[in-house]
Amino acid sequence: MTEEKVLRIQATDVDTNGVWHWDGKEIPLLGRDIPIPENVRLEMDPERQEVLMLVNADGWLDMCPKCGTAPAPGVILVTEFTKMYPAHCCNSMIWMTDERDNNDIYEA
Repeated sequence: MTEEKVLRIQATDVDTNGVWHWDGKEIPLLGRDIPIPENVRLEMDPERQEVLMLVNADGWLDMCPKCGTAPAPGVILVTEFTKMYPAHCCNSMIWMTDERDNNDIYEA
């Protein structure tokens, strides 16, 4: 039986190019499937979603949704149904979902 190891990515581990720095390795997240927290995704959305593009956070957010730092520094990782903002300013992972009718913001 194989035991699955759960890794938690810290916001400050993801650089402005969407590269995750972990255990001395550099792992580009663009094109990779990432797990989406259950409390963030809609029931019909997949548990794992591919990072389809990277965008500058200051082009989407006027300020950090958690701490209010303006402009919002960093990058947003965009999947088909969610967006992840690794907020370096407060070391928080901010998740945004398109609920097809409105946008909601979550912290996970």
